[in-house]
Amino acid sequence: MTQDGERVAVEGDREDRISDLPRNVIDRILELLPVEDAARTSILSRKWRYIWAMLPSLVLGYRFCKSFKWEESPFNFKEAVDNILLMHMGDIVKFVLDTRALRLSLSAAIDRWMFYVTRNGVKELTLRVSSYHTYTLPSSIFNCSSLTKLTLFKCVFKPPNSFLGFQNLITLCLQGATFVPTTSFCVIKAPRLASLTLDSCNGTQYLNIVSPGLESLYVSNSQWQCYPLLNCLINCKSLTVLKLECHDVVNNPKPNEKTTLEKLLVSLPALELLSADVVPNGLPVTLNCLWHLLLNLDLGKMGLTSYVLQLIKNSPNLSKLEIRVDGTSDDAETVMKYLDMPSCLERPLNNLEHVAINFFKSSKAELLFVKLLLSSTPYLLSMCIRQWADIDVDIALELMRFRRASPRAELFYSQQKT
Repeated sequence: MTQDGERVAVEGDREDRISDLPRNVIDRILELLPVEDAARTSILSRKWRYIWAMLPSLVLGYRFCKSFKWEESPFNFKEAVDNILLMHMGDIVKFVLDTRALRLSLSAAIDRWMFYVTRNGVKELTLRVSSYHTYTLPSSIFNCSSLTKLTLFKCVFKPPNSFLGFQNLITLCLQGATFVPTTSFCVIKAPRLASLTLDSCNGTQYLNIVSPGLESLYVSNSQWQCYPLLNCLINCKSLTVLKLECHDVVNNPKPNEKTTLEKLLVSLPALELLSADVVPNGLPVTLNCLWHLLLNLDLGKMGLTSYVLQLIKNSPNLSKLEIRVDGTSDDAETVMKYLDMPSCLERPLNNLEHVAINFFKSSKAELLFVKLLLSSTPYLLSMCIRQWADIDVDIALELMRFRRASPRAELFYSQQKT
């Protein structure tokens, strides 16, 4: 065989290797590429020519949107998305659209694209729109029975009167959404919903979620809107993960809000409270369900410090405790006297095994807090203290000298990683 013949054979073998790749491998390769690069693979071989147009996942993300020139981008962008959807063949299982890079309103075009993907079997839908405009979700999304995962950013959630719920939805994530009730409440019926995230949403006081199988809930809000929301969750007996982040609120909530939270905490069989930045003061209940607690703590404030200890005392099954030190002061004499009192913790924490203290600042109040925990946890296995600044040898030695109620307790002292 000639040298030229050998070269042709090698080139043909290489082309055959590309063409003979399993279809699932080709699909996976194209899924990892931006859509514009995936389209360019059509020149690799005859077999690849139309594969990109049959991908079940279409990701038109921020990078794709930003690639269009500003002065022409709204028009070019709409034309590009229209062409991509027009050329697509088969179902669209996953669709991601991010229009934040464009400041002009695209509501009419987005309505058209949502109508198309919801008619083509979409199961996972992510929509992130520009914060410069308000986008109200079209009825096509509420009427899409194939949805299993829905992620929305900066959208107005106003279901039509004919809305029967998301019958197959498993995961719902809403960030910066605004709920507008059609009557007195915005009702979401989702019998299969397992995970719900409501981050910085408005109008949650109008929200009523009917989902008896809910397992995970994350609510973050800057007002007391997160507590009225809990009214509709008291009967969620499957809830195992609860994360509440409520910021810039007063210390004393309304009486009905306090009662709602207390009912929720004591009624759930296996509650994991991953974040409780703000919990109503004076909680007079025993939290038998609580086993993982994450708190922000300011050891310069007597009221907050005493409440955190009360919450810990009232959680007899607490196994994991994570503390983030938001503030402290060596001048807080009242706090230090309180932490140094023998009656500060009236009984040992018999189930607490793991403690983590982050952003430790080495104040006297923090040292007394650590000393108190070490002396009150007979079954402690580990305590991790992460120093906010550089490691202090003197502080390390002082920590090591504290008496430990548990002979198996290990103390780890390291620098905080930001």
